[in-house]
Amino acid sequence: MKKRLLYRGYHLENASGDLDDWKVNINGKILAGKVTLVKKSIDWWCDMKTIMSPASFAKADSAQQTTAQRKTEDYRGFKLINDSGKPNEWYVLLRGQLLKGSPVAIKKHLDKVIEKIAAQQKK
Repeated sequence: MKKRLLYRGYHLENASGDLDDWKVNINGKILAGKVTLVKKSIDWWCDMKTIMSPASFAKADSAQQTTAQRKTEDYRGFKLINDSGKPNEWYVLLRGQLLKGSPVAIKKHLDKVIEKIAAQQKK
């Protein structure tokens, strides 16, 4: 039984039923692989007008997983994140703004902002 999906105007097809056997025809070239990687190829084609094979995304994903040591820390309801593993490359989103730096500096700034908000709410 063939399975078909429509993604961004392109028809993905899985004729064998295997999870790794999705195919799509982009600009006359047939790309095959896992459905998530084939979708990334479609996204790349739609955004950049360049064909990237699903295998190239698989290599990039595996390389990112081995190099990235993502750390998170919860502080007073905020999530401090470090994607690189380096000591001063932490960040947090506060009211739509990105704060970057060391965790100590970010925590000091968050404390000031929380105190300011509490003072405004008392008025």
